[in-house]
Amino acid sequence: MSVQVIEGFENLPASARGCVLAVGNFDGFHLGHREILRTARRLADGAGAPLVVVAFDPPPAALLAPDRPVQVLLPKEVKYRLLGQHGADAVVVIATTREFLHSSPEAFVRDVLVGRFAARHVVEGENFFFGRDRAGDIQTLRRMAKEGGFEVTAVPPVSLKLAGRGRVQVSSSLVRELVLSGDVAAAGRCLGRPYALHGRVVGGERRGRLLTFPTANVEPAGVIAPADGVYAARAELGGKTYPSAVSIGDKPTFGPAQRCIEANLIDAAGDFYDQPITLVFLRRLRDQIRFPDAESLRAQIAKDVERVRELCR
Repeated sequence: MSVQVIEGFENLPASARGCVLAVGNFDGFHLGHREILRTARRLADGAGAPLVVVAFDPPPAALLAPDRPVQVLLPKEVKYRLLGQHGADAVVVIATTREFLHSSPEAFVRDVLVGRFAARHVVEGENFFFGRDRAGDIQTLRRMAKEGGFEVTAVPPVSLKLAGRGRVQVSSSLVRELVLSGDVAAAGRCLGRPYALHGRVVGGERRGRLLTFPTANVEPAGVIAPADGVYAARAELGGKTYPSAVSIGDKPTFGPAQRCIEANLIDAAGDFYDQPITLVFLRRLRDQIRFPDAESLRAQIAKDVERVRELCR
């Protein structure tokens, strides 16, 4: 399903009023987010109303903690597309400002939920917080719903069992933790789809050609990358999909180097520089290792490539 992306309240069409509404960051769009959208879509269909999602750009953390790098799982365009695929008719993107973040919960309900959208139903996760200092929660919404003329549905968190962790609640924070630790398989389970890194092919040192395994160097599109290591993945670019052995790290065999992401596109040919690329991670194969010489590294890469072929069959 295609989704209408609306930039700012000032461009809000009249058709958005009387909607079923969901508000949040939806970073990663994991299983919990899917459940919120599934519930909201069902309510919207029952009411004959549009389903509208309110998202924020930049993420509030960029303003609330400017000294910390913002860790994002998805480019915003990909997030909006996923929201549309899972039922949203429109995504209203609000420019995040300090003034907006310092609005009281009561002002947010009065001015946004009621004033802007005349929402008939608001659907959020049970752990939803909003307003200055995150002072508003689901109980706040329920308390104000009658006066505001809307209903509230709280969606319980999704939980699942992960090896070594037991039963956990799925959240964007958990997915980030799993990706940053290299556990892309567990991250994929939480997302309901394999974890994917979106970026662009950039120039590298061309050392892969000397090893007879040419690689595409990938610059992430403002999103986090998995921990150092070698991974089995599928690379999507130029309208085609290639099995790919992805190495992330500082190339320890050749001495200290800048951390980079190198994807060996198995059986690919041609020049892919400056093309958009998506690396769909399947499994972590091994740690980064410093080999005694280039020949030893070449032999290990050959083994990695064969393992990737097996996993991608």
